Amino acid sequence: MRMRCRLLWLGAVAGLAIHLAGLGWDVYRHASDATLAQREDVLSLGNPSHLLIVAGMALVAVCLLGIGVAWMHEHRFGGEGLAGSLLRGAGLPVLGVAAAGSIWLASRADDTGHDHALAHDHSADHAVVALDPALARVVGAAAAERLASVAHSHDAPASPGEDPMGEGSAHHHHAEVAVTAEQLEAAAAFVARLRSSIAPYEDIRRAMADGYIQITQDLPGIAAHFIRLDYQRDGRQMDPEHPEVLLYTKRLDGTWRLVGAMFLAEGVTEEPPSYFGALDAWHYHENLCFVGNGVQVTASREQCPGVFAPRTPWQLHVWTFPTAGGVFAHDMPEISPGAFAGATLPAAQELRLQAR
Repeated sequence: MRMRCRLLWLGAVAGLAIHLAGLGWDVYRHASDATLAQREDVLSLGNPSHLLIVAGMALVAVCLLGIGVAWMHEHRFGGEGLAGSLLRGAGLPVLGVAAAGSIWLASRADDTGHDHALAHDHSADHAVVALDPALARVVGAAAAERLASVAHSHDAPASPGEDPMGEGSAHHHHAEVAVTAEQLEAAAAFVARLRSSIAPYEDIRRAMADGYIQITQDLPGIAAHFIRLDYQRDGRQMDPEHPEVLLYTKRLDGTWRLVGAMFLAEGVTEEPPSYFGALDAWHYHENLCFVGNGVQVTASREQCPGVFAPRTPWQLHVWTFPTAGGVFAHDMPEISPGAFAGATLPAAQELRLQAR
């Protein structure tokens, strides 16, 4: 009896060592890959480190149960009668099934997403500007996507002394954009480089594997935002090769589609950056609360159960998917609300379920 107990105690110690080794391995894997938590469940038995954690604890449980059963038999727990024999005989199976059931339930657990509205403020001096089709041809249709055409007219007759075309005439013209040819060329080149650099991320799995983390739900008009944290303070601003945020949505055709990128200023300033004159329309947000893969607006830090941002740096959307709203517009009309419903689950969780 004593030898059996010694062996069971050794087994329990070995199980604890295996469990701790699995925990250490899992910590190392998460430290090496910041997106791993998005791509796996709370307990994934297909994950080798999680398997060690479960196997070690299972061995500890079995050995301790064995010691308990041996003690029950040695001390004739429950008495000598039939009831005592049944109690001692059923104790181990019942406890074993309960332990196995708890492990199975843990392996089925998933993170929950959030669905909240997002508020934003725009800079009055950097309103969204639309281009006349003639200017779009200068920029290039493939690069500018018709930044949009917004017409206005002056229908009232001008006074004779002010009308160079004669008394009673009226004139009609599109919105005038204070932009130079150099700014148009620079904007076209920028969008073309951005399209090329983010092309590999058409597959959302590639983006998450490279470190882009979902921080908002699939919002109407502005999509779901996936941020790469190491790009936030890397000294690069408006670098088409290193966009801080990628924009994905399911509102176009029901599948995760890459529709653009968002650039962040390096710090919080009063005046927004300007790279292409009136073309780039920067904005910022206030009182945002980031919780898991979603964002909401809260009145104060105390009301935020996650990460609270009293004010964000200036931000600029650049839509690489064809849109009537304009390449540098804040909203994309095609996904507001869109032909399909927005994603109901975070992308990583949805992909995990599909993989099963």
